[in-house]
Amino acid sequence: MWKKLTLLALTLVLVTAMVATVANADSIAGSGWLEAEGRGRACMTGNSDIVTISGNGVLWYFDGGDVDTPTITGAGVRQEFASGWVRWKGFDGEFALGNADEIIVCLSGESIHLRTEGAGAVLLNGHGRYETGGENAPVTSGRWTQVGLRIDFGQ
Repeated sequence: MWKKLTLLALTLVLVTAMVATVANADSIAGSGWLEAEGRGRACMTGNSDIVTISGNGVLWYFDGGDVDTPTITGAGVRQEFASGWVRWKGFDGEFALGNADEIIVCLSGESIHLRTEGAGAVLLNGHGRYETGGENAPVTSGRWTQVGLRIDFGQ
């Protein structure tokens, strides 16, 4: 029971955070990309031609479209939930997935490096730097802080 409530609470926090940061959103139109490095929390949601995220901490993954199998290297204890969420505690490695739609992937921890191409949104909380661009947009860069930042790309 508590596991289900915890999972539901995490899902609501992620969705609320993605929606609540719209006022702080930068937008990149067309096919876009984003790369971020830092510590804290990095979450990507959307349709991805490729997404890789590495670092150490706790990794969460959800595939809402056709089930795609990510490539995962490194350490961590994997746990699957009936809701479709997968969690890796003690994650220390790299998660990679190509041609996925309706996905959510989040890493909370240290030494985060996120790279994604396609269309979606990225939520960054903590401390770090990002760079983003797209076929219809110039390359832009900035810092992410504890306040949080949402960046839409490839919309």
